[in-house]
Amino acid sequence: MKRYCLWLILCVFAVRALGNVISGQVLDAETHMPLPFASIAVMGSQLGTISNADGHFVLSSESILPTDTLLFSYMGYETLKLAARDFRKSTPVYLRQAEINLNAITVYSRQLTGLDIIARVREHYPVNHPNRSEVRRMFYHKFERTPFPESNQIRVRHSDFVGMDKESLEGFIEMLPDEFTEYQDAIVSFYQHGDEHKLVPEEAISLEEGAMQDLTATIEKKLGAFFEDIEKSKSNEEVYYKFRSGIFAMKADTHPDSAAVEAEADSLHYRVSTHQLSKEVSFLLKDYGSLKSDNWEFITKTNRYDYHVNEITVFNGELVYALSFAPRERGLFEGTLYVSTESFAILQLDFAYAPGKRNENFHLLGFGHSMNSKKGRVIFEKGSDGYFVKYIHAQQHETASLERDFTIMKKQKRFLIDKELNEIKLSASLTFEIHSDWELLILDRKPLKANDFNLVKQPPVVLFRKEYSNAPDLWDNRTVIAPSTELTEYTRTE
Repeated sequence: MKRYCLWLILCVFAVRALGNVISGQVLDAETHMPLPFASIAVMGSQLGTISNADGHFVLSSESILPTDTLLFSYMGYETLKLAARDFRKSTPVYLRQAEINLNAITVYSRQLTGLDIIARVREHYPVNHPNRSEVRRMFYHKFERTPFPESNQIRVRHSDFVGMDKESLEGFIEMLPDEFTEYQDAIVSFYQHGDEHKLVPEEAISLEEGAMQDLTATIEKKLGAFFEDIEKSKSNEEVYYKFRSGIFAMKADTHPDSAAVEAEADSLHYRVSTHQLSKEVSFLLKDYGSLKSDNWEFITKTNRYDYHVNEITVFNGELVYALSFAPRERGLFEGTLYVSTESFAILQLDFAYAPGKRNENFHLLGFGHSMNSKKGRVIFEKGSDGYFVKYIHAQQHETASLERDFTIMKKQKRFLIDKELNEIKLSASLTFEIHSDWELLILDRKPLKANDFNLVKQPPVVLFRKEYSNAPDLWDNRTVIAPSTELTEYTRTE
């Protein structure tokens, strides 16, 4: 009994010794170069994380026992096992490149071509990567940068709204910043049943620019009455707002969440529609992490690509085909697909637009859009019944342009011709270069039944806590993606 109590006390102290987080950097054992996007997992559980672009990682030790084993895996390297009790905070972790003796391995009866491997990936995909209803607790990161060059122009040609005269509106337009920058980090639970999804936020943080705070305050001061009047018009059957641009016209409307978003205003947070955030998470999972995505055309449209089977490598104890691909004339992407030699499951894929490739390039009726580049990395983890997305890193650079005249009218219904009460006429000549960077890290996943999905209530808004700069305790020692050098050095401007 005494021996048991002593063992229990030692365990308690060992857990405390771990601290609140396990953190460090994954490095190559020979070169000491960082290994970006390495997998860190707790053996026998779904606990784990991914190192960032600099090899740094953060893993909450809240649910980790000193008897647990930490697994460090990287494509082409030997998996390293470390006892949690032996790990020290901020310790470098060195991984060695794996040596494979192919002469001693009989994993296939003949040499497979790239097309052979792709065909088997498609054939086994439904079993290897099952689409099941589940709830995923995840860390979401977004960084978006949109310059607003001086060449952009918005001219007010006419306005007879009270408090919105031409001079005031043009002064407001001059206040627009040179660049719109947005950082968003959030821990959320994402519920998916079939094609339906709901999102429940746990905590959200934003490194919001001071310039955006000033702009928001100005909008509320100068245009608050205008937007309030639009809302009121929706409950007045006799008065309505109408937007017109050339032959296009529509009545004013807003998303149902908008009223709730406004109701949650306070000085410590800013509000984002939960509906919008849920759509963005769903977009990342579908467009970057699924065979149904057009981005995966290097698997679904093989006539557009050339393939090369590289040497077999290893990942987390599995032998892996490293299959590189390059586009023909109609293809878009180049990259590498890592496939299990045994199950033909996808373990990781890296893809990006090949040099000179662009997509969605159109200009019509004054509207323009071009997707200049896309880049994605997807890492899967092996579960008891298949392989599931563990991590997604997506980057996009797109150009949007607008060259049109706009009219906003407030009108009153009448028997024959509706009466125009007020009018604003604008001319816009705008071009935006939008640089978007997202990361998703799945922290935990559980199966989800239809009844449980129906019971979930999605709140109307996500409240993002405003922060000025990144700090070590920003996330209260939770498992998140370790901040990049860019984010570490970032500070909100005033």
